[in-house]
Amino acid sequence: MSDPLHVALIAKLKTLVDVPVWDAVPQGSDYPYVTLDYTQESNEPYLTLRVKTRFVYLAIWSRAYGQAEILEIINQIDGIHEQPLTMSSGQVVSVRIERTRTVRETDNLTFQGQVTLRIITQQ
Repeated sequence: MSDPLHVALIAKLKTLVDVPVWDAVPQGSDYPYVTLDYTQESNEPYLTLRVKTRFVYLAIWSRAYGQAEILEIINQIDGIHEQPLTMSSGQVVSVRIERTRTVRETDNLTFQGQVTLRIITQQ
């Protein structure tokens, strides 16, 4: 993984949540865990600056009974607003949670939490 934002984001999430954080989940991993599901980005020139808006979609997986564990992990991720996110190149201008959601999977055993982060970076 070479994208400076992904490296910084995974490092920051590992300090915020009490569960493993993966970009690619190793086979046989125990629940619960957080993954970087996917990212969308757009370039937005602002005056003479090169600015990117990125939407990073996180997935939280749990097999605990009910949604309590997922909701607790979402609350831990919410702490990302209060701490700086430092990339190896470029600068993070803003990080905010756009939306969250919980979903019961069809197996009736697994819950998925979804968190959408809106991150603005400047190159």
